[in-house]
Amino acid sequence: MPKESIIRKKAIQILQEEGWITWFAPKVKFHETDVFGIVDLLALRGKQRKNVQLTTLPNVSAKRKKITNFLKKYKVEFPVEIWAWNQKKKTFKKEKVDIKIKKRHQIKAKK
Repeated sequence: MPKESIIRKKAIQILQEEGWITWFAPKVKFHETDVFGIVDLLALRGKQRKNVQLTTLPNVSAKRKKITNFLKKYKVEFPVEIWAWNQKKKTFKKEKVDIKIKKRHQIKAKK
């Protein structure tokens, strides 16, 4: 199983070849450095933005659950792409996680 740094380098290379600029938080021993705990890599291109969570195929379900729980807990609409490294095929399986927040109708009190 490749290390996270190797997977990140592969993802950055793909994004840069497609014209994206990328940023990731520097790793610090024993501390989580993901943005909000759900994003490993940010990418920008023009008016577009990608929020990418990197993982391996066996961990996709756990990452999806973690992202969905975060979005629901904080009631935010924030699309996150899960890029899961497939060791056998040497490619990423990509999946987008996003939720829609239902707006509550507020009833105004009459004076």
